[in-house]
Amino acid sequence: MADTTLLDADPVQPEDVLPGVTEQFTFSTSVIFPGAVRDVTVFIPAQYDGCKPACVYVKTDGYNPDEKRLLESLIANKEMPVTIGVFVKPGELTAPMKGTLGRRNRCFEYDGVSDNNVRFLIDELLPFMAKKFNLNLSTDGNDRCVSGGSSGGIAAFSAAWNRPDAFSRVYAASGSFVAFRGGHEYPTLVRKFEAKPIRAYLTTGTHDMENCAGDWFLLDQEMDKALKFSGYDYIFRIIDGGHVAGYLDHYREAMAYLWNGWPERVKAGASAPRAQDILLPNESWQLVAEGYNGACGPAGNAAGEVFFAVPKDNKIHRIGLDGKVTVFAADSARANGLTVGADGRICTVSSQSGKIMSYDSTGKGRLVLEGIRGHSILSTPDGGLYVASNSDGNESGSVWHVKDGKMTMVDSGLKHATGLACRPDQWLLSVADGRSKWAFSYQINPDGTLTNKERFFCLHVQDWDDDAGAESVCYSREGQMFVATRAGIQVCADDGPTQVILPLPDRSPVAGVCFGGSGLDTLFAFGGSKVWKRKMKVHAMGAFTPWTEVTKTPL
Repeated sequence: MADTTLLDADPVQPEDVLPGVTEQFTFSTSVIFPGAVRDVTVFIPAQYDGCKPACVYVKTDGYNPDEKRLLESLIANKEMPVTIGVFVKPGELTAPMKGTLGRRNRCFEYDGVSDNNVRFLIDELLPFMAKKFNLNLSTDGNDRCVSGGSSGGIAAFSAAWNRPDAFSRVYAASGSFVAFRGGHEYPTLVRKFEAKPIRAYLTTGTHDMENCAGDWFLLDQEMDKALKFSGYDYIFRIIDGGHVAGYLDHYREAMAYLWNGWPERVKAGASAPRAQDILLPNESWQLVAEGYNGACGPAGNAAGEVFFAVPKDNKIHRIGLDGKVTVFAADSARANGLTVGADGRICTVSSQSGKIMSYDSTGKGRLVLEGIRGHSILSTPDGGLYVASNSDGNESGSVWHVKDGKMTMVDSGLKHATGLACRPDQWLLSVADGRSKWAFSYQINPDGTLTNKERFFCLHVQDWDDDAGAESVCYSREGQMFVATRAGIQVCADDGPTQVILPLPDRSPVAGVCFGGSGLDTLFAFGGSKVWKRKMKVHAMGAFTPWTEVTKTPL
């Protein structure tokens, strides 16, 4: 939290403040919010000439003439750049008959924590407005700010949270971070997600609102503590007053703070302590390759090479230590799951062919077993295999143990068994359930059977999803479990909860995750058609690594 007092720079003289113009229109052609009608007011400052893209300020809940005067003064005083203002009201679905209420969309559009509202702004409203008034608007989030009060305040924060590439500066007064549509989860998400490049100015009133959804004064303070915990660049003000108290009184300080240093880019903070345990400073995601749609089942070997399958092209690919992708096996038997054994051989399983194959270092394969349509496969140090498999019925996920040419079902009843991973001390097996928010924990018996089944690892489910969509699981040698999910890579502590969430740069759901690289310290992630990598503080483990003690994960 920045320790900043109200700015005391002398404003320009009234005669130097140039009046801008406003334009109004009604927008009713949204696909994201079908049928909704809303009024929009556009403020165009006198200094705008269209020669270069103008910065953009979006205000929820429509036009306020006082904000126009404040923007004119701030731009004249160079406390913010030349900025087009967009004052947009929430939509309403008009009733088809007289004498009754239309459907109010404000809570739906503003309090929902999905990316619907920000997509509406950047994909529909702003392009429409730019074309209508022939405006040259910046599309860079560093040049765009969004503000609002109450539900409009959480809507402003949600826009930046979901798309910091589109909005990196936020003013939220008495933001409704309460239990209307999931907003009460924001303090937790701010603590768990890797910090994003967002600068924020937040306020609450000492006598703020309280109703069935929560206490604004308390929850806005939770946001303050969460942003501080994760190292964000922000100011938080407690104002003597009620709901949205002091919005205009603090407007100048908010805008001057949010735009301070522009065009220097807003930077992400250091993230929370558990994220710092695994992340290296100044190491970000790097694109390895693209064009591998449907890539899945990745696994790394003892040398740090990474292998993955693309079932549709019936190939296994290898990422070498030089970062280049080559074909390892031209016929994969439609493999979708891979693992590396203690002897270095690549074993695969296919949900299409039902075959388990084994490949030597040259890519030559041989059949191990057939008759098991598996999603994922895991090698154990004793030469055994575990396979996650699913049939067509409900609660159809099962786990199989394969050894010495025999396969034995060792568990059943999961909704959809997906990723498999063994802890570094080799006595616990994790199995993800792709149609829930859970990954299961089992104790491994000496004969490969499983006991003490628990729905143990609790994964984050995004507001707009019905489940976490877990697909792939791996462990680091230090004991953290990494799970590929729709929200990103979720990193779980030894006692079960998700402590860190690492989204991909393009926000794609993650279908595969594993470690590799020459130091076995590079995390590889597969999302959409792209392969990403990122150097980490933690290291790979597998059937080829020795027994490793696991210590308690810090809270």
